[in-house]
Amino acid sequence: WRFGGGSIWHTPAVDLESGMIFLGIGNPSPQSAGEVRPGDNLYTSSLVALDVKTGKRVWQYQQSPHDIWGYDVASPPVLFDAAIEGKSVPAVGHASKLGWYYVHARATGKLLYKSEAFVPQKNMFALPTPEGVTVSPGVGGGTNWSPVSIDTKSGVVYVAAMHMPTKYRTAELPAADGKPAVRYSVLGTADEPNWGTLTAIDLKAKGKIVWQNKTKDPLVGGVLATAGGLVFNGEGSGDFAAFDAKTGEKLWRF
Repeated sequence: WRFGGGSIWHTPAVDLESGMIFLGIGNPSPQSAGEVRPGDNLYTSSLVALDVKTGKRVWQYQQSPHDIWGYDVASPPVLFDAAIEGKSVPAVGHASKLGWYYVHARATGKLLYKSEAFVPQKNMFALPTPEGVTVSPGVGGGTNWSPVSIDTKSGVVYVAAMHMPTKYRTAELPAADGKPAVRYSVLGTADEPNWGTLTAIDLKAKGKIVWQNKTKDPLVGGVLATAGGLVFNGEGSGDFAAFDAKTGEKLWRF
């Protein structure tokens, strides 16, 4: 708290039966200047469970200790029952900017599993260089703010995400007027193609990808799955489309 950061991007999830609230915490600040905030920077870039009545922390899971890449926990967590070794376990799931869907035991925070990667991953935790290093998913994600939709009957979660690699480089303000040079880092969009992914992930098969559609634009909006076997999603271009929930086939667009 002495350095800033740790904000909350999204609406939390509440388990009224257990009296717990689950929220994802943003990245520490300054975002890419990690040298001024040594340590893990708890509880930033973490999924955190609090007791609703007392506000006390029950557990936390930090996805990116000492985050300098912008891998904040931005998408809303969702509550569901996970099938683990033939048993039903109350769980909380989160689609991360890292490109994995995390599933935790709701009571303890234990990581039950994480899914197959739903976006390309490259140099995920690389340090910046003067020439610049390309990092994927990068500061945009993965899944950024986009809310997922879970079909609890089929046990499939539908995730909207983006492939928008980041160019991570160092720069320097030259010394002037008796003041020393200042080194800093820059997170910018890499000069590479970018696109979106709409992915169906099987929660009964520990996060195996069932199907994936590549979209022209990076996906930032939410997903809607219906009991009628349809999945709806919108793109930044203005396209709104319906997909077959089982196969991923695009049925129509508007």
